[in-house]
Amino acid sequence: MGLFDRFRKKIKQADEDYGITVEDGSVEAEHALQTRESLEAEKRRTKEQKDPVEEGNSKSETKSDWDEFEDEVEDPFQKPSSSKERKLAARDLALRAAEKPRQPPREVNAMDSTTGRRLIQSEMKFEIDISEHETKKGGMVISGGPVLDSILEDLKDELLSSDMGHEASSELIDSLRAHLIGSRVGRGARLDEVVERALKGALLSLLRSGYWDFDKTIVDLVSSESPVVIMMVGVNGTGKTTTSAKIAKRLDDQGFDVVLAAADTFRAGAIDQLAAHADRLGVRCIKSQRGGDSAAVARDAIESARAKGDEVVIIDTSGRMQNKANLMEELQKVHRVTKPHLVIFVADALAGNDAVTQAIEFQRRLAFDGAALCKLDTDARGGAALSISHATGRPIILIGTGQGYEDLEPFDPNWLVDQLIS
Repeated sequence: MGLFDRFRKKIKQADEDYGITVEDGSVEAEHALQTRESLEAEKRRTKEQKDPVEEGNSKSETKSDWDEFEDEVEDPFQKPSSSKERKLAARDLALRAAEKPRQPPREVNAMDSTTGRRLIQSEMKFEIDISEHETKKGGMVISGGPVLDSILEDLKDELLSSDMGHEASSELIDSLRAHLIGSRVGRGARLDEVVERALKGALLSLLRSGYWDFDKTIVDLVSSESPVVIMMVGVNGTGKTTTSAKIAKRLDDQGFDVVLAAADTFRAGAIDQLAAHADRLGVRCIKSQRGGDSAAVARDAIESARAKGDEVVIIDTSGRMQNKANLMEELQKVHRVTKPHLVIFVADALAGNDAVTQAIEFQRRLAFDGAALCKLDTDARGGAALSISHATGRPIILIGTGQGYEDLEPFDPNWLVDQLIS
């Protein structure tokens, strides 16, 4: 049952019993219109205050996080071989760090990757047209009041129970309230349908932030640079290795020559697991022994792909808990050495709010371009997808819908919203 089902009768009954809608031109209607203007003005003020400060800062932090350790992480291919060389290198490092000018914050466009490369915007339409219920003059006006507030609070509780975070659900309900109060609707309009369509629009607005098309972006990147490097990141057990194999299958089916890099040299069996996937898919896998240098493995894969004319390299990295600074720095080392075109964060839909917490921390420390959400076929709630998009400003772009290699699909926000609503 969708989260809106139980409220349809409640909304209709409340309007009949308490008059959530009032006659256009009445005192109550004028008050509702004034309330709407106040809510819209407050929303504009909030946006003006947030954009230059909070969003600007978060974007600049996001951009610089990968580069924070740029001069501190050793490149395994340039490691000094002697004690004297290491001392000279350390001295040179200190001098360069002291002389390095501080760069002003760089604002990242929503349709740019974290490395500044262009992401191709999806052609999906997100707008919900409610004009069929609206009228310019006459008819009824949604007045709001305690009854509507009670209904919206019930909706908020349902969103929270669907694993949507508190901040995201509060913002959505506030947006919904501001949209509804003061809206003019025809006399024959059903209030439950008006609220439902407004809710769909509000949910989609959370999911469309920075939304880009994975397949078209790969095509565009390959046409200008080769090989295209995709780095997979996330915590332990979220499905990075399987998702890496699924992406390899998807791109191989599209005619790209793909190389898998077994850079998870930490987890027991991870290298063999990825190699087995590669054998089944008929793609190459570059690997080393367990405990080897993951950055070196990734670099070898890129150099091998470049030498053989392969077009895409997918780097399967070790799972890292987001609160382990030393382990996260190892990922930064891989990023510095490989300079990936795209960073994909892999999350488990069943983790709920834990997945949101992980995404927030990874985005803060290791900025990613989009998320792949695994096991969404087993999660009827979907609140994690909404909250990840809201909290990080980066979209869900791929979803896992089963165990097979072909069970990886571009994320369709409209599909998720329909699942939640209907």
